[in-house]
Parts: sequence; C-alpha cells; structure tokens
Amino acid sequence: MPLPHSFEDLTQTFRVLIEADFRYKQLISIDRPEAVGNVETAINAMLNAFHNLYDLMQQELGNPVDWYDTPELCIILAIRNARHHNKANRIRSIYNYHVQTALTPNTEHTYYYANFLANPDEEGGSFFDIPISWGDINSLLELPRSESRLRASAPEIIRNYVNADLFESLALEAEIDVNDIFINFVPLAMNAGIKLHQYIEAHVTAGSTEAEAFLSLFGTVAPSITSKPDCDIFPFNLPD
Repeated sequence: MPLPHSFEDLTQTFRVLIEADFRYKQLISIDRPEAVGNVETAINAMLNAFHNLYDLMQQELGNPVDWYDTPELCIILAIRNARHHNKANRIRSIYNYHVQTALTPNTEHTYYYANFLANPDEEGGSFFDIPISWGDINSLLELPRSESRLRASAPEIIRNYVNADLFESLALEAEIDVNDIFINFVPLAMNAGIKLHQYIEAHVTAGSTEAEAFLSLFGTVAPSITSKPDCDIFPFNLPD
C-alpha cells in the first residue's frame, strides 16, 4: 500500500519547512530570493503531500473522513488547490506579498497578524511563523465555486475555524485593510496532521526518524486553539 510512503513524504515536508525557516533567517540579508524561495518550495511540498494523502485515503481506506467537511483538513485543501490552480494570487506568503505590493522590498509596511497558539495544556508548546495572506484566502472563498473548486459549505467552515470575524473586526479597528491580514500556516498544518492521526495510525509504519517523531507527535499533542487567535499589529520589511 502506498499510504505509508505518502505519510513518510508528509513528515519529511515538516522537516523541510523547519529547515527552510531556519535557513530563511540565515539567508534573508544575503540572498532574499533564495531565502523566500526555500520557504515557498517547502510550503508547496507540504500542501502537495497532504493532497496526496487525501487521494490515497480515498483509494485505500474508503474515505474514512470527509476532508471538505472537516475544518482542519478543508483549509489545507483550499490553500493547496488555490496554489495548484493559480487562484487567489496562489495564497501568498508575507514574503511574496510584500515584494509584490510594497514600493520596494525595504519599504516598511504595517500588517495585522493572527497567530494560533499551542493548546495551554501543552507545556512549552509553540510554533514558528510562516505568515500567509488571509486576504488571498478570503478572495478564494468569495470566488464562484466553478473557480474555487470548493463546496458551498467551505467558506463558512473555514471562516468559523479560524474565527475570521474576530481578527477582521480587530484589524478594522486598527485601520488595517483585510488584504494586510496574515495568519500562521504552521499551526494549521500541525492541526491537520493531528486530525488525520486517528484515521491513518493503523495503516502507516514509521520508516524514518521523522515519520516516527511526527506519528507520535500527531497522536499525543493537543491541537492549537484556532477559535482564539492571538492578534497583533506588526511592521515588516525585507532587504532590497
């Protein structure tokens, strides 16, 4: 069965994303395009690994969970499909968004950030930051279904999952446009892995250190609380 191999690929993308973020901090002042490119490549690899698992679970397990009716999984498929089908600006990271919209990369701009903190029961739990555009996600949710490739129920499911009404209203109070709102991709990806664990645990084996670690992590760590986003204003710029 290819399912264990698909899970292996997914766990490796978590490692790659961690490494890309670490390299970003090292490279950003030296080679901005490479630093950003590494992060973008890692995000795409992870999204595609999730989608591959989605396909195989339908083929091999008889669709044990409806991804589009499960908030933690629906948002991942939505972001993946937007990037794959070139919709909603491909759901930009803050790095690409800033380069494309600021006067120069070095021009400082104020953004609004909604992070999803680790469950308070997880002592010492935290996530690194990969901000992705909520404005792009919102644009995707507003597209006709023929373009977004989402179910009619998906916009409400996704918005409720991240409590979009809350951070949109807080951003409005701060006089920040919805297009300048960003959310953290990392806890969303972790929550998706945690949600999948119960459906795949009996069907996968750990063939690597990464697979063993994440199989254990997904089965023991509580998901982040997306209904209570930790919101703040932050200035941002990049090297020219």
